[in-house]
Amino acid sequence: MTLFALTLLIAPAPGSVSVVGTRWLAALGSAIPNVELASEIGLALLAATTMSTAAFAWVRHPERRARLLAGAAGVGLAYAASEGLKLLFAQPRPCTRWSIVTECPPAGDWSLPSNHATLAFGATVVIAIAVGRWWVTCSALALAALVAAGRVVQGVHYVHDVAMGAVLGLAITTVLIVATVAWQRRSAATRSSSGRR
Repeated sequence: MTLFALTLLIAPAPGSVSVVGTRWLAALGSAIPNVELASEIGLALLAATTMSTAAFAWVRHPERRARLLAGAAGVGLAYAASEGLKLLFAQPRPCTRWSIVTECPPAGDWSLPSNHATLAFGATVVIAIAVGRWWVTCSALALAALVAAGRVVQGVHYVHDVAMGAVLGLAITTVLIVATVAWQRRSAATRSSSGRR
């Protein structure tokens, strides 16, 4: 029932919370000068933070290296999935429906899901693995949410676009890391049991 209710709330149907919220936020964004910079700067900050924290963890915490590689691969895979889903859904951007102040991407540059949200939320998982501090992870999540919200305020994505992008980034990156940890543990257990024989 919860999944059904959430689907009704964020589905791209006329009058849904996603469409109504997007229109309201895009109208709000039209009054903000250079609104498009918020997402771009936020994503650049997340990328820089991801690279610097991963490099630091790579040197100082060698035991995290496999997880860091899995996280980086997860972000790449999430991005590829996002691009594939854009072609599958072929959903036009909201700025093709309503006039906005910022420039609208050309036709064929589809809306669902948001690549910015996918990358931003995938990066937060890598940062969490690299740093291992809850306050850094929460800060990264807040910045990722700002990136996603900025795309809606800019008028180039619906709320459901950024929600789906966030889920893709978090889920795919996390699944790859969890699978890597499970594989490491299984390999260690196998080596340990064969060493006793």
